Amino acid sequence: MFRLGFLRCWLALGCLATLTGCHSFLGYRGWPFPEIDNTTFVTPTMRKDTIRQYAARADGTDSSDQRAASDQLARQIQIEPDPLVRETIIRAIAEFHTPLAGQVLEAGLNDDNQLVRVACCQTLGKRADEHSVTALASALRQDKQMDVRLAAAEALGKIKSPSAVSALAVALDDHDPAMQFAGMQSMKSVTGKDYGGDVQAWRQVAAGGNPAPPPAPSIASRLKEYSPF
Repeated sequence: MFRLGFLRCWLALGCLATLTGCHSFLGYRGWPFPEIDNTTFVTPTMRKDTIRQYAARADGTDSSDQRAASDQLARQIQIEPDPLVRETIIRAIAEFHTPLAGQVLEAGLNDDNQLVRVACCQTLGKRADEHSVTALASALRQDKQMDVRLAAAEALGKIKSPSAVSALAVALDDHDPAMQFAGMQSMKSVTGKDYGGDVQAWRQVAAGGNPAPPPAPSIASRLKEYSPF
């Protein structure tokens, strides 16, 4: 079952979609897509396969047809009980370059299932839209699952924006070395700078500073690195 907050997110999205054609949309037991192999028993695997085929309609435009397809997927995810199918819907709708698609991905960060939330982070990172920084930063700060927070940090590293750098400061203050490393790697990706594992230097960068680059390694240290002894 969805949490109350998650339901509110989907209900808010539902208000954005038109109400015409709802009866035909719901189809058999809430499933809007054509039945497969003349059977009324639609398994999760069948639903996922159909959704993937539906995603193939995405053409990268923001046309009326593309918005209608996004609307169809947005409606389905509101009533889909299987988290694996919801994850598939997230990855499918991410292929559509429509405003509603982005809103669904951000709303999905409140899903009860961490696989769905990770998928939302990954697809938002792939889209690299600066408008997603706020939602990803919230996931980085507040999500209870480390996998989701790591995915949010990685996604922020793909958004070339000063706001993404500032959001990654949370990762640098985390007690987990893996999270700190993810934060530094993402900041390196955004800024093009490299302070290695110097957390303090990266914290200065997150605060808008420009610390001096680390000294170049000496010839002796380089030789030692390649020495077999």
